[in-house]
Amino acid sequence: MEKVLAKGVNFLYSKKFIESEYGVDTWEKVIKSLPEDAQSVWDGALLVHQSYSFSAFKAMISALTVVLGSVKDSELAKIYEYIADQSLNKIYKIFFHFANPSFVIRNYPKLWDKFFNTGNVEVPVAEKGHAELKFTLPEIFLDWLAPACLGYSKKAVEMAGGKNLTMKELSRQHLSQNLWEIVYELMWSE
Repeated sequence: MEKVLAKGVNFLYSKKFIESEYGVDTWEKVIKSLPEDAQSVWDGALLVHQSYSFSAFKAMISALTVVLGSVKDSELAKIYEYIADQSLNKIYKIFFHFANPSFVIRNYPKLWDKFFNTGNVEVPVAEKGHAELKFTLPEIFLDWLAPACLGYSKKAVEMAGGKNLTMKELSRQHLSQNLWEIVYELMWSE
């Protein structure tokens, strides 16, 4: 099986967000509580264009949840909003500003490739105020996908002038030993 990797933007900008939102002391507690293999990733020089083990990223999110206590998906989604905001260059942001939200959501598969080396994203529906996203992903993404999809989608929709994004899971299907299909419905106002 292919090793699931996440691009460095996920690592670098989540670290910056956590340090600014919760403090450097919290970040240090999170890192110290990680297993050695994950800790070595986070202690290294994190580069935006490099890829790192997604399991190290998930270990950090789990450790953050323990250090902070119970954390809601909507709070975790803020991390992914920040990652999306910081990782998109000015040209993308200008483009999104002049696009409509459904057009931006229709381009979700291209954006996914900017963050991960694994998984497939389709957009069967993208119309004014409504879209559906279909993810075909390895199991490692299951407990992470909802807040990440919410955060990334919220930032994309808002950058294109939409607001009040809501997300609902429409289906979840086990396709094979390690592969799942998850479909979300997104709704927003323009």
